[in-house]
Amino acid sequence: MFNGRYGMDELNRFMLILSAILFVLNIFVRVRFLWVAAVILLILVYSRAFSRFFDKRRAENMKFLEMKGSFGGKKPGAGAGGGFKKPGAAKNDGKRVLICPYCKEKLRVPVGAGTIKINCPHCHRQFEENV
Repeated sequence: MFNGRYGMDELNRFMLILSAILFVLNIFVRVRFLWVAAVILLILVYSRAFSRFFDKRRAENMKFLEMKGSFGGKKPGAGAGGGFKKPGAAKNDGKRVLICPYCKEKLRVPVGAGTIKINCPHCHRQFEENV
């Protein structure tokens, strides 16, 4: 069903939880605005999940993660060293562990290869990464 579609990410999960909170709050407060806002959020969640525009949805999610990190005092990808690392990437024995942006599978690639096209063995999608 989600083949070729964007699917769920952090922004979608946040909007889904927020819409559930608004629905529950509407039960007690009975303000029509809460119900309308919750329905609009659900429509946005489903439209993002079934979207085929991967780059736009990923950019929206990254902006959300940056805003979320600014509230928590951390940048996305900031580890124990305190430096900024590329989200989803960690160095390991001359290899870099990347996370597939589509299926979140971990992939190991050699460091220093430059920009490479990676075919994910799990979801069979291709993405480009600078290593």
